[in-house]
Amino acid sequence: MQIIHQDVKEGRVKVKAETLDDLWHLYHIIDPGDTVYAKTLRRQAQRSDSLRAEKVEVIPVFLGVRAEKVNFHKFANQVRVTGPIVYASRDDVPLGKYHTIAIEEGTVVTIEKPRWKEHHIERLREAVEASKRARVMIVVIDDGEADMALVREYGLEILNSIRHNLGGKRYNTDRESEEKRFFHDVAKTMEEVMRRERVEKAIVAGPGFVKEDFYRFLQENYPELAKKVVIEDTSVTGRTGIYEVIKRGTVDRVYHENRVAKEIQLVEKVLENIARNNGLAAYGLKEVEEAVNYGAVETLLVLDELLKGEHREKIEELMDAVRYSRGEVVVVSSEHEGGDKLKALGGLAALLRFRVK
Repeated sequence: MQIIHQDVKEGRVKVKAETLDDLWHLYHIIDPGDTVYAKTLRRQAQRSDSLRAEKVEVIPVFLGVRAEKVNFHKFANQVRVTGPIVYASRDDVPLGKYHTIAIEEGTVVTIEKPRWKEHHIERLREAVEASKRARVMIVVIDDGEADMALVREYGLEILNSIRHNLGGKRYNTDRESEEKRFFHDVAKTMEEVMRRERVEKAIVAGPGFVKEDFYRFLQENYPELAKKVVIEDTSVTGRTGIYEVIKRGTVDRVYHENRVAKEIQLVEKVLENIARNNGLAAYGLKEVEEAVNYGAVETLLVLDELLKGEHREKIEELMDAVRYSRGEVVVVSSEHEGGDKLKALGGLAALLRFRVK
């Protein structure tokens, strides 16, 4: 994300969304009640004098919309902000009418808030820093099957699944030629994704020896791609194998500050402490609030959905209190396995410095 102008005291920040990750961040920055300004297209009824009928014309216009609904459509690559028009660059656009601004990759948008809260500013800062970091893809490969995912800021985007029937015994000639076709298919797909998404590293993992065979194949046939590959072991294939790569910390080693890996590992640590019953984890609003009041929270985990819900103000108070006591606040994405597990705990959990009971 590119910040074009920032004046938090004035309440306005102007940014350019450059990636799908940026749209995810904007979804969590824009709240109902904010005013969003951007160039957009509006359908306008025009009366025809000759036919005394109306025709609809699509006009480009710069609008300000007071947000009532904010939705993230990751498959359409859009954040849609809907609400009444409060500013229009053209006199023939009536104020008060409802309009939806579609924010896409490349859109320049100004966000005006009554007050920029700390977690909004942190999210903005994270978006800018994330744009400077390398992207990582994960490929879990085994006998004739490969599953791919892209590690994004909001979670994992599951990509292609490639399947080839390799047939007979391992050293069968037909099988070997089919395996080469399979490896070519996987390599070409990786190249396409890495070029399109500007990915700089790929983790190739799997439970058997196929990943090593594939790596040697890349060295011989796709040497530039091979330079970007890191090999890792997993116990299983498929999507479960992809998440295993993250839990092992491989993404962290390749991509030191990755958000998703950190979130999943923190949630796993909470669950581990709960299972041990050692008193160093709290979950649910009541337990977490008690721990915050004692100043015991080292790391507060908040599911992003809570910051859009009815208890948002209470959650934000807890977040501010944890920061005041020099604790860390991590907003966890609901778009990955860690977010699902945190949701099962009520969407709120904490790692504690000391026991409070």
